[in-house]
Parts: sequence; structure tokens; C-alpha cells
Amino acid sequence: MIPLDGSHNDPGREVELGDGLSCPLVLVGQMDLNEMDVLPASPVGDTVELDGKSYQVMAVVLPGTSIVDGAMEAGEDAGLDLQYVIPSGTFRELYPDNTLRKLYANVEDGQVDAMQEMLDTYTASVDRTLPVTSRQSMAQQYQEETRSSAVMGNAISIIIALVGVLNFANSMITAIVSRRREFAMIQSVGMTKRQLCRMLVYEGLYYAGLTLLVSWAVSALAVGIGVRAVTAADDFATFQFTLLPLGICTPLILVLAVVIPYLCFRNLEKHSVVERLRME
Repeated sequence: MIPLDGSHNDPGREVELGDGLSCPLVLVGQMDLNEMDVLPASPVGDTVELDGKSYQVMAVVLPGTSIVDGAMEAGEDAGLDLQYVIPSGTFRELYPDNTLRKLYANVEDGQVDAMQEMLDTYTASVDRTLPVTSRQSMAQQYQEETRSSAVMGNAISIIIALVGVLNFANSMITAIVSRRREFAMIQSVGMTKRQLCRMLVYEGLYYAGLTLLVSWAVSALAVGIGVRAVTAADDFATFQFTLLPLGICTPLILVLAVVIPYLCFRNLEKHSVVERLRME
């Protein structure tokens, strides 16, 4: 069976035939995308005329639009279109000068590679101008189209992550430097350098732990609810729950929580307790 546009589709699609009807014509109703239903069309058993010849309607089915057909028109005129599907022999009788515009091949999963190899050999040795759209070529095209957006999204994520890490480091440095006199007073009444260094490291780990706890909770909610809702509305995306980026940042935050207080302590010890007490 082929539509009047000349595209040869898979004839194995099941349809409901009227009782006792065997005339070679199928009238396909235009599907209403909003209601997901078939708009009114000629009933089974009715007679329609194509190029001066009468044919009997043997079934009314949903249009079998393939994914490789491209974008569908959504205007008012497109909503009233009807697709007539007829046998290939009848199509050749009506339009002897026309050739098949498309040929759809329904290949089993185990034969996909063999079919692809046959098509590659045919296009390489027989007809180099033959356009072929296969499962592999569509997957490759989709990957190429999404690679640019993925690179941009990853770049933005890395920049935001770096800004967050630098902001965390800056907050810790500012908190330690602004308390130089306080630390000097504590040391003047008996706290040792080792005790002060340990206190600053523990304080850094406390801030890091609190930050990571909030980040993990918020990220889990954002990914589990927000990202899931976005991917659910996209027919070409699948949801996969992951917190891998945050997991990569976690050890970095913990290392900074130890290294930054230690380096700040070493910088403070360059000045004596008396000098730090005199600082404003």
C-alpha cells in the first residue's frame, strides 16, 4: 500500500476492514493532534473518485506518519487534509510516469547491522546520489545536534561551580583575616599555635560540612523534581538521576576547608602577637 504522495510504507500495519469489502482503497483520516482522534472522513463502503476513477473505501485508519517525514504542518488547511492510501499496482496505473518517492524498510533488531552494511555498499558502488536515512544516521545526527548544546551547558555548569568554590574560599579567608586581633588575644592568654591551627581547621570543616549538607539536599530536590519535569515534557530526552557533579566537588570543598585555614594561619604567624593586637 502506498499513499498518493508516492511514499511506500510498511503494509503490515493492522487495520479494521469492513465486512465483505475488498476494493483496493484505504481512506486515511487526518489525526487531530489535540484530541488524538480521527476527524470525520468517508465511511467504510463509500465510493470516492481519484483521477476520474471510482474506488471503494475499505477502511479508515490513523495516518502512519514516519519520524523521518520531518515537521508536520499545523495550520487550518493541514487539519482538513485527507491521505489516500492505495496498492502499489494501482498507484503505477494512475501515475505511470512517477516513481516511488520513499521506501520504508522495517528491519528486525538482529538484522540492523546487515541492512546498514548492504545500504552502505549500494550507495558506495551503485548509486552515490541515493539519500538514505537509517537508525544509525538519525542517532548520529541527533548526537551532532545536541553536542553543541551539551558543551554550552557543561561550560556554564563549570563556570558556576568555580564561582561557588571561589566564593566559599573567599568567605573563609575573610572570616579568618578579620579576626586577627581576636586570635592574638586568645594566644596572649595561653592558646598555643597548634591549638589555634586545629581550631581553624575544624571551623573550616564545619562550614564545609554545613555547605555540602544544604547543597546535597537542594540538588537532590532540584534534580528529582525540576529536571524530571523538564525531561518528561521532551519526547526526545530520558531522565537519569545523578549527583555526580556535586560528588566531584565534595572532595575539593573538603580539601579547601583544610588547606585555606592552614595557609591563613601560616600568614598570621608572620606577625607577632603584639603586632596583631595593634592592628585595626
